[in-house]
Amino acid sequence: MVTTQQKSCGWITRRILRKSGTILKKQTLQFCRDTGLHGYKYIAETRRSMAERIAWAITVLASLVIAIVIMKFTYDRYADYTTLSVIESTHRGIWNYPFPAVTVCDLNRVSLKLTRQLVEKLKLPPSVSKAFVVQEMSLLNELLYPGGHEFNIRSNLSRLQGIFDMNNLSIPTVINLVTRDCNTLLEACKWKAEEHDCNMIFQPSFTRYGMCCSFNYITREKFLEEPNMELFRMTSCGYQSGLNFLLNLDPEDYHSSIVESIGTKILLHSPFDYPDDNAANSIIPVNTYSFLIVQPGETYSTNNVRKMSSRGCIFNDEPAALDHIDKEKYFIPARYSLINCLVECRANVINMKCGCIPYYYPQSNARICNLKDIECLETYKYWYDTSWPGTDMSPNIVSFTELNDNRRPCGCPADCNFYNYFVQNSVGNLDKRIYYNGLTYTNNRSKGNTWKNQSVIHIFFGDLVSVQYRRDKYNTWRHMFATFGGLLGLFAGFSLMSVAEIIYFFIIRVITEMFTNKENVKNIM
Repeated sequence: MVTTQQKSCGWITRRILRKSGTILKKQTLQFCRDTGLHGYKYIAETRRSMAERIAWAITVLASLVIAIVIMKFTYDRYADYTTLSVIESTHRGIWNYPFPAVTVCDLNRVSLKLTRQLVEKLKLPPSVSKAFVVQEMSLLNELLYPGGHEFNIRSNLSRLQGIFDMNNLSIPTVINLVTRDCNTLLEACKWKAEEHDCNMIFQPSFTRYGMCCSFNYITREKFLEEPNMELFRMTSCGYQSGLNFLLNLDPEDYHSSIVESIGTKILLHSPFDYPDDNAANSIIPVNTYSFLIVQPGETYSTNNVRKMSSRGCIFNDEPAALDHIDKEKYFIPARYSLINCLVECRANVINMKCGCIPYYYPQSNARICNLKDIECLETYKYWYDTSWPGTDMSPNIVSFTELNDNRRPCGCPADCNFYNYFVQNSVGNLDKRIYYNGLTYTNNRSKGNTWKNQSVIHIFFGDLVSVQYRRDKYNTWRHMFATFGGLLGLFAGFSLMSVAEIIYFFIIRVITEMFTNKENVKNIM
């Protein structure tokens, strides 16, 4: 049964709620009459007809709803595009940019002279001649680009690999023995107009094109030896002040070229990035004088980006980047980058499909692919030699392949800070009337040598200034405040004073009214 006390409490509650509703209704009408918001006063004017007041109420409500809907769309866009890149400066001095790493690869991947020297020392089966083995050694390029030969060469590859196994020769050892070294390829070098021993500034390096020679390329081993080493930089522009070197080519020594040409392939890339197909590159023919004009660029991210949890990039000094480097199994770079992450991913895909890693990736603890693995490498080359490793991108099915655009290839986050280099190439023929002695030229035949299968290359910055981009947080509180305030102001005439009015009428005035009617409340009690 309901007691008398319970009935009394229910009656008092209803009276309090009724009184509060009366006060709120009164303040609402007063707010509509006195506020500066557009259209509200017409709703509260009693001299207007009910239909007119209802029409104004619908108009005001519709404007407010439209403003809220557009604000929701705007917020969703901010959520989808969390960062924004803008030009910070178009006149940033080039001394702030590291000189690009320069990787020089002879187009001839198998030296005929070195191959003959190697074959002379090999133990061969009785039925195999040395001349035949020399000819078959050109198949080593299949390790770089499987399927390059038109005919079925499976038995040839197996026979050649059997000879290597008979002589206890690994694939990296064979590659080193048949590839021209940097001392032979590079005849003279200059850096900042000063002559240098090429062996001191160029080091052998593994690249996507095999064993090459690199300048200013920082590998993991080099970084561990000199953690505080400084990258090469330039303070001036022009071909006299950059990197100049003289190449000594030998067309008669060509036995297996990566392209149908005689010359070298020059790769320009970030000093910490593996020399891959993505690097800016140029093919320099033999007997030419070449200028490679470099325009550097930089993108850096602000501290606002660093504080974001969903920024879509990673800083090199973050624990996640360091953990990524330490946990990599096959390819360990000196610094994390998207390029290096994709290299590691490709190595993982190859190892997963074929159980080995190609020799051109720096090795740690994986089996190195030999000539018997080429069939597998050719079968799965569209799984790893693509921009999306781990997905079959074969030409016959790529148009039907659906990729998740919300995910990055291999889950590799982009770099928050990185450098990029744009290259223009200008080539001319060497003047046979000029003689050379290293990188010094003369018209006197007795003081110089005649050009024969040489190429001169100048790599330099083309301007004293370059472009710097800044990546910043897209939806800062200032942007949100200005955007939402503008939308509310456009559709409802809203301003900061409107907030003060709302606080005044619906908080301060309501509380004041309640205390003013305190005696009435006591009487109700």
